[in-house]
Amino acid sequence: MLPQNTAIKALFIYPVKSLAGVRVATLDFNSSGVVNDRRYMLVDGKNRMLTQRSHCQLAQFHLTQVVGGWRVSNRQGAGILIEDEANSERLIDTEVWSTPIRTREKSRQVSQWFSEQLDEWVRLVEFDDLESRYCAVDQHQVPFSFADGFPLLICNDSSLCQLSRAVDYPLDMARFRPNVVIDMPVDTEFQVSALNADDGGQLLFIEPCVRCNVPAIDPLTGVFQKDLHLQLKAQLKRAGKVVFGMNAAAIRCRQLSIGQELGIIEA
Repeated sequence: MLPQNTAIKALFIYPVKSLAGVRVATLDFNSSGVVNDRRYMLVDGKNRMLTQRSHCQLAQFHLTQVVGGWRVSNRQGAGILIEDEANSERLIDTEVWSTPIRTREKSRQVSQWFSEQLDEWVRLVEFDDLESRYCAVDQHQVPFSFADGFPLLICNDSSLCQLSRAVDYPLDMARFRPNVVIDMPVDTEFQVSALNADDGGQLLFIEPCVRCNVPAIDPLTGVFQKDLHLQLKAQLKRAGKVVFGMNAAAIRCRQLSIGQELGIIEA
């Protein structure tokens, strides 16, 4: 039986797609979706998006919000500022999992820095102000930018604890890259249709999140752990798919906060 409520334990944003996430106290929403989530993305010389699936080392870049933008740092602490007000006139047509998107290179200087770090020609692109991307959920058109296929990912802390015990390895939630972390009985997130906030906002659960090799990349070292990958695949299989967490969309939400109580609606 599901509890009536759950509390938000942690919140994350990912300003640059596939780089390390940033833990935040609140998740804010505007007309474009989650503020500062997947606003930027790296593309290669053929304008194809870069992700940790092919570039494990992206996990080693960390972001800190500072006055005027985001500072990105490598493992050694060297970094560069991604300035909020910096804009390039260079338009770049790319795709996010076969969805065509027009983007704009953020700045040649930042692109050059990432190229040197990755030892290949890449560019940092920004979701263009004139572009739009929506996810159709329960008769709602929910905006989002460079996230894979859905605006939000919700994970259950109890399920992570159970998984850590099953594989006999201390797993960090950072491996699974959620936006919202809740705490309820193990695997009951798959029995939820929505979470309701007191202000009328709602998190609609869409479908389980199918997993690839990314959770087996150590977020501290950027190393792919093959043995752990095989264990995760064995433990997380449901209905023939390897899943962890629920894809979701926010409806009428203005802000979510750590500790906030949300009402559970059973599927």
